[in-house]
Amino acid sequence: MSRTPVTHGFLRTASAAAHLRLFVLVGVLTVLVTRAFLSLADYPKLGGGAGKGGLHIAHMLWGGLLMLAGLLVMLVFTGVASRQSGAVVGGIGFGLFIDEVGKLVSVDGYFYRPAAGIIYLTFVALTGLAWWATRRERTDREAAPVATRSAVAAETALNGILRGLTPQERDEALRRLRGTGVPATELDTALAALLEAVPERPARDLRPHHHAAHRVRAWLVARVSGDLRFVRIAAWGATLQAALLLIAVAADGLTGNLADETQWTAIAGALACSLASLVLAVRGTALLRRDGNAALRPLRAALLVDLLLGQVFKFTINQFSAVVGWLISLALLYVLSAQMGRRQVQRAPAGHGMPQSGTG
Repeated sequence: MSRTPVTHGFLRTASAAAHLRLFVLVGVLTVLVTRAFLSLADYPKLGGGAGKGGLHIAHMLWGGLLMLAGLLVMLVFTGVASRQSGAVVGGIGFGLFIDEVGKLVSVDGYFYRPAAGIIYLTFVALTGLAWWATRRERTDREAAPVATRSAVAAETALNGILRGLTPQERDEALRRLRGTGVPATELDTALAALLEAVPERPARDLRPHHHAAHRVRAWLVARVSGDLRFVRIAAWGATLQAALLLIAVAADGLTGNLADETQWTAIAGALACSLASLVLAVRGTALLRRDGNAALRPLRAALLVDLLLGQVFKFTINQFSAVVGWLISLALLYVLSAQMGRRQVQRAPAGHGMPQSGTG
């Protein structure tokens, strides 16, 4: 009997990237909702303890319990549903846990100013992990070892036994097995037969609000990726964001508003990142008239510098009021990424000048 080579490493699940993104999204929303609720409720004490001898149950404890619950769900149960539930429950728990990081790193407690920057940096690192998993997932479809592809196909079959397979899921699993470029092993033949025998799950009928959401999303993508005015708005937005912070810090310094400031390291970091973003944004804006394809890269780099580095310092300085600027940067990055994706799909020949548009 022929044998498939055995690998002794960890096997990434086919849904790893999606579940990591779900974990990060739920965690971010949990932190924002928690901060908003506590601020509106004037920071109540769970357990009623407000003075000496009072019992206060920190929500970090509830976060730890929810992370444990999510971990147990994934350890005890198998399949995509358990990992999805674990990502949601664990994400809520992690959000509650990381929200109180100030109590762990400083005697200043919950209102330790760098805590917001630490929280943001943590989620940036998790987002980077999700991005890496997405890239590896794409690579695994084509370049993963044969044994790894067989293991992923077996996992798909297991999930199909539990809940059925859609035609798309079945075709993707069979393509992984048959597209290796090497003769099929007995294991691959058996897995292909199992995938063919797994019951089919019909595509889920979307509810009216799902159809509406898909239409809105399609319209938004078409507008953003097809209208050059959005690129110009993103270019000027990136430039103004960087310039305004430099101007604001300079004005505060001249008026003496920084006399009592203690976060000088964060201010220096924010200034350095804003200066780098401003240089990149100005370069990208200047290139718009001559070479639109070349302009997108420095503009996108300007926003990435702000999102990956600058916002860490901004959250440290401004606390959670920096959320507004963060959302603006995300929206501008979405516009530029949509434009870059559209140009890659079209595979337009390199040329000078932005392509003409009736809406530009």
